[in-house]
Amino acid sequence: MAEKRSKSPWAWAMRLLTDLFTGANLVTLCLLWACCLSTWVNPAVHPRISVMGLLFPVFFFLNVGFLVLWLIYKPRMVLLPLVGMALCGSYILDYFPLNMSSDEQEDDLTVISWNTGYFQNLPTDSLDLAVEQLVQYGADIMCLQESRPGGVFQKVIKQHSSAAGYHELTVGSKVLLTQFPILSHTVIEAESTGNNNVIAADILMDGDTVTLLNAHLECYHFSVDEKDEYGDALQSRDRNVMKEEMKFLTGKLASASRYRGLQTRELEKFLDALPPSRSVILCGDFNDTPISYVYQRMDKRFDNAFRSRGFGAGFSYRELKFPVRIDHIFHSRDWECSSARYDQQMTASDHFPLVAKLRKRQK
Repeated sequence: MAEKRSKSPWAWAMRLLTDLFTGANLVTLCLLWACCLSTWVNPAVHPRISVMGLLFPVFFFLNVGFLVLWLIYKPRMVLLPLVGMALCGSYILDYFPLNMSSDEQEDDLTVISWNTGYFQNLPTDSLDLAVEQLVQYGADIMCLQESRPGGVFQKVIKQHSSAAGYHELTVGSKVLLTQFPILSHTVIEAESTGNNNVIAADILMDGDTVTLLNAHLECYHFSVDEKDEYGDALQSRDRNVMKEEMKFLTGKLASASRYRGLQTRELEKFLDALPPSRSVILCGDFNDTPISYVYQRMDKRFDNAFRSRGFGAGFSYRELKFPVRIDHIFHSRDWECSSARYDQQMTASDHFPLVAKLRKRQK
């Protein structure tokens, strides 16, 4: 009897600890599922719900932590985070694709999407070199965002692209360069606080018409100070400071998401009006991660290049202390992607260019 009493407090403590860990794990799983479910809600209607998607990697890594904990502490409980994460496995692979190889061929179509950030990181006398490096990619299609309208950069682009044989289309702050003739173009407009819209151009490629879209959806419009505050709030140990900063930032994030919801609706109306067999390539700065309404709506229609051939998180925006992947290339399913990567050697902008290679699927 004495031996049984001596073990009871320890067994009770271990049971309590297991219950606490189980409860905490269930909470983090529910929050992870909530992030996934938030992508089904149009931010034009419920903008604050969309902010949940930004927290997806936080709850994902917390569940990975619980996975390791259970392996060490109580292996039979490892099924809890494993099954829980498996239920949102597709979303996890959207955020962290694990493609180990590429399948490039010499005649693949090279597509680049890059928010150049007005090349604010460069002095004017370095623009020629930066644009020359861009042109030297030898891409068949380049979709550029944030090119200052009528500025030096656009003049340099025209000069170099013309010499390289590109057809060039400039609308506002967006530039489209293609080795194929541009037949026509239109602007897909929606409510915006700035020059955020989508340029759609029909190009003639090997006798077929391909609709090429260059998108720049609503920005967050963070000032330099606000970007620092955003990062500091995530790392702050002062609960009151974190609460106030996150309240302000959540409002700003939600406001931008609402506009992107409206812009996505107009983009979908345009896509619905295209002939069903139309080949489509959609590039741009969507200002939304893979765990978002915008991304998931496009992913239902098209394949995503980085999801098909990329590896890892592939962060494309590098200024925030909380890095994100917000630049994407989607394509209709008559194409397949053979490789996709963010070129982190190109540091002239606050975004890295996304370089993808596509080829027509065999019928």
